[in-house]
Amino acid sequence: MVDNIPAHSYAEMVMPDASIRIKEYYKRKYVSKGGIKLEHALITFGVEVSGRVALDCGASTGGFTDCLLSFGARLVYAVDAGFGQLSQKLINSDKVINLEKTNISDKQLLALNEKPDLITLDLSYLSIKKGILIAASILDSGGEIVALIKPIYETEQMNIRRNGDINQYEIHYQVLEDIVDYCIEIGLYPVNLTYSPVRGNAGAVEYFIHISTEPQVCLNCEKIEKVIHDGLSLPSFKK
Repeated sequence: MVDNIPAHSYAEMVMPDASIRIKEYYKRKYVSKGGIKLEHALITFGVEVSGRVALDCGASTGGFTDCLLSFGARLVYAVDAGFGQLSQKLINSDKVINLEKTNISDKQLLALNEKPDLITLDLSYLSIKKGILIAASILDSGGEIVALIKPIYETEQMNIRRNGDINQYEIHYQVLEDIVDYCIEIGLYPVNLTYSPVRGNAGAVEYFIHISTEPQVCLNCEKIEKVIHDGLSLPSFKK
């Protein structure tokens, strides 16, 4: 806002004595809507974050990182293949280590000074199954993974990936069942599932899965069915 009038371009000319502010920024709980998504998952899953070392893979502006800090994380590695995206608020925090230009498969994540025992995943253009497998190798013993599932990157139906018509029960069930089976196949325990309270791009419904490295009772088909039904009932997200 420039003198209380919205600025629409960084190229606009501004008087030297103009008042410049971010509209109602103080009302935002996290630096991005990703924090709202993760908050719902952490509460639903009952994940204890306080005092833990976490790794946020696919950090971007840092919505998940911000949320983890608000839940009491002692340290968060903010990992992203891009750069220059992390919010300055988080860059300035002594509880955040900014690992930009870093891919989840980079070997440096296997040799961190303090190994994380909680990893969050928010990946794009990559199947979450690949992310889960790598995250499990990074985790300290007894660790947990909370992963955001974006069905558009999981389905093998190319026509769906092209036209974006992903919000179909059958596709979501196939995707979630496949990820649950995959986790069990590689020796992990998919213990819970929920929908994201905020839809993704183009109104796509997304989901969170809670995975443990310790033996737990795994998800069943009834749980998957209920979560999909609840997720597809969500209203569109309004900014």
